[in-house]
Amino acid sequence: MTERSDLSSASLSSFEPIDSAPALLAAARRAGLRITTEMADFDRSGLDFLVVHVHDEEGVPWVVRTPRRMAVVASARVEVRVLDLVRAHLPVAVPHWRVFTDQVIAYPRLGGVPAVTVDPTAGVVWNRIDPAAPAAVFIESFADALAALQKVSTSAIEAAGVPTKSVDETRAEIARAMDDTRGVLAPSDVVWARWQRWLANDAIWPGHLALVHGDLHAGHMLLDEEGRLTGILDWTEAHLGDPSIDFALFVGTFGKAALETCIQRFEAAGGRTWSGLAAHAAERWAAFPALGAKWGLTTGNDGVIEFARTMLATIENESG
Repeated sequence: MTERSDLSSASLSSFEPIDSAPALLAAARRAGLRITTEMADFDRSGLDFLVVHVHDEEGVPWVVRTPRRMAVVASARVEVRVLDLVRAHLPVAVPHWRVFTDQVIAYPRLGGVPAVTVDPTAGVVWNRIDPAAPAAVFIESFADALAALQKVSTSAIEAAGVPTKSVDETRAEIARAMDDTRGVLAPSDVVWARWQRWLANDAIWPGHLALVHGDLHAGHMLLDEEGRLTGILDWTEAHLGDPSIDFALFVGTFGKAALETCIQRFEAAGGRTWSGLAAHAAERWAAFPALGAKWGLTTGNDGVIEFARTMLATIENESG
């Protein structure tokens, strides 16, 4: 398979979800992927896609996925443009969609292992990295990748048709999420006041936009044997917007000391910072429960809402 099959101009009204692994294998073959896998089970760990793992005639492993909902189809049409844009700019690998239709996306599996996986028995399992004390090689490679991403020019981003979200739009979106989920999450008065102070603090918010991944959690990071970041998955949320969002996920996962080191390396690699970046990223992380719960309400995903409540409990303890 050398040519990408791109049917993204088709009407969304024609989208029909694929609900079985055999049907997805058949659809992949119709799209031109020559696979030898006869039987497969769905990997259901993703919130947006159902996935099967297959091999082609040359023994190359592939990831084949299908959207769970119609809304995901529209975002996938944006994601493919993002991938085509960032592939030439980043020091790490990103998926190369060789098959792309509204029902089927397929790409050769990238090397490395996810920084975190979820085992049905053991639960969350960290791979090649200690989240409480991430190694320098990981922090440096992460910061270098983020600097390269944020240095992509605005003109290239706009030419690729990547969405833009202004700082004002971001603040308004987060404020709406807080209002819409207040009844579901029931944050304490202390946390609610913290959220409102952050939203109103003009001094801490950035004065520029940058290209961001938007959902750069550990499950989307691929690491080599030394724990170095070598690949980044799932660019569905990528956009030109608040440069702090990827730092926010980083500080929420690895802590403030690691964030400070990351920002220093990011700046040394040519990334643009501002005096309030570290504090802003930490506050943005503290607001993630509202954003997660909002997504859960919109999609009817009770599991995501429960996870948002768990996140909020941690923020409550931190806020005193």
